[in-house]
Amino acid sequence: MTAHDLHDTLDELVRSNSDSNPAFDRLLDDYTGYHVVLVVVGGFFLAAIALFSVMAWTRFRRAPRLGSRRWTFERATYFWFAMCGTVISVMMAVIVAANVSTVLEPRQGFAGSLGMLRTPAAGTRTDTLYQAFNTWLQDGDSSLTSPVQSAIDDRLAWQRPKAAICSVLLVLFVWLSVRVWRTLIHRSRAGGRRTVGERALVASGLTTVMVSLVLMLMVIGNTQASFAPLGLTLFNG
Repeated sequence: MTAHDLHDTLDELVRSNSDSNPAFDRLLDDYTGYHVVLVVVGGFFLAAIALFSVMAWTRFRRAPRLGSRRWTFERATYFWFAMCGTVISVMMAVIVAANVSTVLEPRQGFAGSLGMLRTPAAGTRTDTLYQAFNTWLQDGDSSLTSPVQSAIDDRLAWQRPKAAICSVLLVLFVWLSVRVWRTLIHRSRAGGRRTVGERALVASGLTTVMVSLVLMLMVIGNTQASFAPLGLTLFNG
């Protein structure tokens, strides 16, 4: 059994455009659910970032100026947060829209994903997994076979805790970021030269923002895999 055999089986099932194979129907439903989760979770983050951008633009316009200085630290901070938030919102909107189209046309999206199948060496874990999936799909029973279910259980054993941990860390880092930038803005209103401690706060503030963005992506990906693990197990083992 090779990856080519599994690819041919999946390709035939996709092209058949029928509901005569309950196993494939379950796989396709899971693939659709994977993208539905991204639309829901990604849509939540999109709304949150878009709202944050609007607030940042509003505060940028209302931020006080010190004498003749147009670009105070406070105004510059709100401006760059507003700009970055707007760019990220647009990118997230494109991603969410692309996944909406996949949800509406899952077969087309699934067919495009077949190129993700690897060419494993004989006897490897991936080769064994491909054989299990191929056998399950050819039998056509919607009930998962023991090898496929075992692979999914192995994935969920670490994927679900990872999704929970990343969610908690995201909340923590967002909270830290808000605290740091509020402190910096408050201190900047007093004027004067920036101290070494404040420079360190700026560095830590930038770090918390970057970590928060990475954690947001990790929350999305791990939540998808937690709710729809079948297709991800097929393509990524």
